[in-house]
Amino acid sequence: MNIGFIGAGKVGCSFGHYLKQQNLSIIGYYSRSTASSSYAAHLTHSSPLEFAELIKKSDYIFITTPDCEISNIWNRMLEYPLAGKRIFHMSGCLSSNIFCGWKEKQVLCYSIHPLFSFADKNSSHLEDVVFSIEGNYIEKIKNFLEKSHLQYFIIEEKNKPLYHASAVFVSNYMVTLAKIAEDLLKKCGLNQFQCVNAIYPLMKSTLENIKEKQIVNSLTGPIIRGDEETVKRHIENLNQYKKYRDIYRSLGEIALEIAEEKKNLSEEKTNQLYKILRGDCNEKNCVNI
Repeated sequence: MNIGFIGAGKVGCSFGHYLKQQNLSIIGYYSRSTASSSYAAHLTHSSPLEFAELIKKSDYIFITTPDCEISNIWNRMLEYPLAGKRIFHMSGCLSSNIFCGWKEKQVLCYSIHPLFSFADKNSSHLEDVVFSIEGNYIEKIKNFLEKSHLQYFIIEEKNKPLYHASAVFVSNYMVTLAKIAEDLLKKCGLNQFQCVNAIYPLMKSTLENIKEKQIVNSLTGPIIRGDEETVKRHIENLNQYKKYRDIYRSLGEIALEIAEEKKNLSEEKTNQLYKILRGDCNEKNCVNI
């Protein structure tokens, strides 16, 4: 099982390094940047290769380029003999359907994607990371999956965009929420360094609660307590930051749905909180308007 990578960015380098640590054979990397392919090859004790050479020598080929380049890479690959090879791309949103003509080339194609945020090219500690895998004839890559010791689940092609959207909420938008918190804390007089030091332990403890107690049991704060007055004050003070206020309201409704599932609040209390969050009441006395 000889493995080659087309693309030598964060994902390609990190995943290749991980596979090397599992004692799998990495043949080498192709990249438009010689410096990038050389770095990746050094990291995985393999070789920087030309495109045709990599195609010829590899049984398993991973395309780890930006999504917009995958189709172009595949069309280029179609110029070469591919029979018997396994081809993967690592896009979260795209499916294996991007590999048009795979049957005629007698090749098997898949999409594989890690639920992980790669900060650099050395993020190779992937033992606990869960991967999604999609494509036809998954049983044909069982040997690879076993030898690579991947944790994975199989996903249908139609669900890839929804799956990737979920990852964006957890990863990208967690950073966005931290940015909102930072902006508000700066208004309270904290500097950027203080903001990070204040935000990080709170986010970390929340993630630890999710891992230990599951999501539905990890919600804390004014909504799960039914604290109407605090929620009102939040919204009143966020009126000067309309964009953040609207996000607060939307997320608050979802938090209230968790509270309903937990049956923490009375029906009356729940309805009052919905009115406050949706803005269909006067927030000072919470009467319908």
